[in-house]
Amino acid sequence: MQHDNTRLGKERSTQQVTLNIAQKLYVIATDYGYSCFGFDNARDHANQIAERLNRADLSFTSNDYAALAGYKKYEEAVSAWSRSALTQQTYFDPGTDPKAAAVLESRRRTGDKVRLVLGNTHTGEPWLDEYDVVGKIGRSGGRLKVPLLVEDGESGGGAVLTACVLNIIDWKSGRTLYRHSLYREPDLSLQPSNNPEHPWAVTHLNEVIARFKDMGKACAYIAFMRGETIEPRIFQ
Repeated sequence: MQHDNTRLGKERSTQQVTLNIAQKLYVIATDYGYSCFGFDNARDHANQIAERLNRADLSFTSNDYAALAGYKKYEEAVSAWSRSALTQQTYFDPGTDPKAAAVLESRRRTGDKVRLVLGNTHTGEPWLDEYDVVGKIGRSGGRLKVPLLVEDGESGGGAVLTACVLNIIDWKSGRTLYRHSLYREPDLSLQPSNNPEHPWAVTHLNEVIARFKDMGKACAYIAFMRGETIEPRIFQ
């Protein structure tokens, strides 16, 4: 699934939409530049909104996919959502596990800090992100109010790819709040590096993914990637 949550539900300036068939993208030219939105995203969001609003007319047809009519259908669906009572609710990506959505919404309400593990929900393999995965859950404005990950000291943050959540951990206690059924903790190894300035290497699937000057930082990195609530600043 392609993601461009920075576009979801935003009011648009004057725009021109063209098709990039090869990459399955709508290319949107506005007064401020260009952005892209996937064909799959447009279809999935329109269909989800159509189902939630009980509006079959907003669902994609076979003629809408990879066509300008599909982008128009997506825009109509978002507009219909914004005029409904549901616009006051948090909006989650199509394919989001309802259990993950419930945890994220609960944490948004309590303001408690979490650690997110994101990855491929079809394989359970995490992406090994070290940035933008620790913070409080906020919510955007606009027509689709999506969850945001707000880091300490920040007033806003990036949209959470909620359909890609593998694990949610309470930051204070380290307790698992949600775990995807296929999630697998990464198999990471520490070994000497051939780089004299960074003599410790962390490997994943026989590939070096990080190097460190200090063994302690390398071990902290491994622990963090396996879900331990260790401040990233320790190893970054």
